Amino acid sequence: MKLPYQLFGVLASALLSLSIAGAAMAATETKSAKAPEQDIDEGDQLYKRGHYENAMTWWKDAAQKGSVNAMYRVGAAYRDGVARDKDVIVERDFQEAAKWLLLAAELGDERAHFDLGALYDDGLGVEKSPEQAARWYLAGAERGQVACQYNIAVMYEDGTGVGQDPVAAYMWYYLAAQQGFVEFGGPALEKLSRTMEPIQVRDAIRMARDIKYKPVAR
Repeated sequence: MKLPYQLFGVLASALLSLSIAGAAMAATETKSAKAPEQDIDEGDQLYKRGHYENAMTWWKDAAQKGSVNAMYRVGAAYRDGVARDKDVIVERDFQEAAKWLLLAAELGDERAHFDLGALYDDGLGVEKSPEQAARWYLAGAERGQVACQYNIAVMYEDGTGVGQDPVAAYMWYYLAAQQGFVEFGGPALEKLSRTMEPIQVRDAIRMARDIKYKPVAR
């Protein structure tokens, strides 16, 4: 079973996120050359203080200027919707979410990789496509996004959207577990290892230890 963004949002609730139950992941911070740190922080701080309308205005402007973080934040807002009490600030709009998340994903935001993969997984705002879901989960996994690592492992194990490959599946499960995703990755590793030859397990662990993550963008 792959992780939907709703469940992963609960697991990552301690991290800054636009969503009520969205997916936000901790990662090494790198900054867009067009979006200095103080610009990125301002929208986040506005949102944290409850100034949702101002945050959205700021993020949309910053996104037009090249802020990858702002692109992601706008996409996440449309994905989940934003409300204050009974007042709707941002209507949920999966098509609009996919548009903004794609912009952020193409520029290397690993949070957008996970969220966009989940939209393709479920056919929300885009045509359902296991192949596109696998593409974006893999992109996030290659940047160290732990939920992407788990989900692409499931897809390699099952042969959904990608060719079935138990060694690749084991490698990604292993990497997810190494990042603390033991609750899901641990049992998956144990189950998968029972179907593999010892040399396959050794190869998968060697590949995991040799991996060099691609940079993420903010």
